[in-house]
Amino acid sequence: MTVTLALIHGIALFVMVIAVAIHWFTKRNEIRRCSRFAWIVVRAYAIALVAVALAAGDATWSLVVALPIDILRTFVFTAVGVSCCVAVGISAFPLLRPDLGLLGQPIRRSLVTPVSLGLLLAMAWSVYTVLLFEATDPKVTDLAKREFRETPGRAWDVVVAMLAVSVVALAEELVYRLGIQNYLARVLGWWDHRYWLVILLSATLWSIGHVGLLDPQWVKLVQIFPAGVALGWLARKHGIESCVLGHVVFNLGAFWMEEAGFLRVA
Repeated sequence: MTVTLALIHGIALFVMVIAVAIHWFTKRNEIRRCSRFAWIVVRAYAIALVAVALAAGDATWSLVVALPIDILRTFVFTAVGVSCCVAVGISAFPLLRPDLGLLGQPIRRSLVTPVSLGLLLAMAWSVYTVLLFEATDPKVTDLAKREFRETPGRAWDVVVAMLAVSVVALAEELVYRLGIQNYLARVLGWWDHRYWLVILLSATLWSIGHVGLLDPQWVKLVQIFPAGVALGWLARKHGIESCVLGHVVFNLGAFWMEEAGFLRVA
């Protein structure tokens, strides 16, 4: 099952990368301002990504091959996601003042609602995760231990680990919620009440991308699929910043709870 789901996720994500890249290339002149704005966002992500790689001592392979590919992929998804939102009169980043007037008018939004909802989502997701793990007592797989479970020792290692989980959250929101979700909505014409369908599709793809981390595997899917749906709704209603905030806070909270022993994962 793990191999099958991983294969499905890999193929689906590869197809989406190709489709979105082709869309960006064919529309690059029309969405030039969106691309410039996307580069502002992705540049911050790239700096954080390089910092994590250097601090973790994983500079050789990552910096030469893997990181440039990941940065380019994230840029394309961000640019196309923003352009898809602009095409229907929606601001993907309503809280950021450097929205560059992409909608032809200034965006004025209160910080209270999106920030509050992002924090509320992170809190609800954390409580749900603790209760689910208490009830199911999942085990961390060998794959997850190799990839993610190097126990921090020094204070610097803890800082690097916290930065890493934050960067992962940002990248996933830019790719799945901003890019894939809005690209599918534009291609399929589902900006109306059917937008829930693209939320479900992106949440499903995002969820199966996490297979192989816990045993039994269904626990991980049950843990994050509802969160994926909530993040998708949050991104649509209040912009990508609110769901990035919720995801980052949850990742940091989960990291702290596991280190403190509140989150039972063997």
